Amino acid sequence: MTHERHALMTSIKNEGPYLLEFVAHHRVLGFAQHHFASNDCTDGSDLLLDALAAHGVVTHTRNPVQPGQAPQPTGYARIRAAGHLDGADWIMVMDADEFLQVTIGQGLIQDLTRLAGPETDIVTIHSLAFGTTEDIRWHPGPVTHQFTRRLPGTHRRNAPVKSISRTNLFRSLHNHNPVGFTGGDRPVHVLLGSGERIEIAETGRLGRHLRQRRTDKTSHQIAFYNHYPIKSLESYCLRQQRGDGATPIGDVSGRYDHNYWQSFATAKIEDHSIIDRYGAALTAEMARLLALPGVSQAHAQAENLHRGLLDAML
Repeated sequence: MTHERHALMTSIKNEGPYLLEFVAHHRVLGFAQHHFASNDCTDGSDLLLDALAAHGVVTHTRNPVQPGQAPQPTGYARIRAAGHLDGADWIMVMDADEFLQVTIGQGLIQDLTRLAGPETDIVTIHSLAFGTTEDIRWHPGPVTHQFTRRLPGTHRRNAPVKSISRTNLFRSLHNHNPVGFTGGDRPVHVLLGSGERIEIAETGRLGRHLRQRRTDKTSHQIAFYNHYPIKSLESYCLRQQRGDGATPIGDVSGRYDHNYWQSFATAKIEDHSIIDRYGAALTAEMARLLALPGVSQAHAQAENLHRGLLDAML
């Protein structure tokens, strides 16, 4: 099934310095389409996405949000309404601080869905959470190369899962799982990151079964995603200021507090697997994207604006 088309969907705000690496990494993994929605950017993220979109690397949908609207689901709905997912066989929703790894075959998304086979509706994978370093400052450069300490595999922060789902079988998509199975009365067939296959009969409440699993069921056997939620202390402070994309505008989630930081900052296990598996190809793809007219300038502007936002917090 190598002819199947794989799409990635992402909703962002002020992720400018990280976007190029994020796009390049998932292009290396074989995603042919990457669809972004952006809202209220002040660091040039939207302009960088425009530059990439001008060359067909991504699509970019601006996502103006009003009080009471949550940016992420609103952005996903706008991408879908624009028809950007038409023609994609598989879709994955990821945040800009998440990087997929596939451990089978050549490490491509195609290897994962080939293993899934035609009988599978959803592939679910766990996170592998990474922490910080002693350096509190933000520095330009690939996140995957700067932050190499992770938590143990069965840590509670690795319980959340992300889903790769068949595009035409669900009414809508959330950050962790699809919603509204349209495949009839049969159960939903799921391939887990452990390689185990399960069936979910309660199709109206997929999130209850897919969003998070018990820590003793956490597995990184066939695929997982590296999660970099805190990076440096400077970066984390800016994330606190930016807010939570899953929370309606005007509400205060309080999610990104000291306890959230500390739970990831305790990561001590050195893990370079993503560099060993994809590092050379990532470097080459980033260089190729930077050589496209207008992209290097937009990327540099995003880094400069990002530094300005950090300095303004001091």
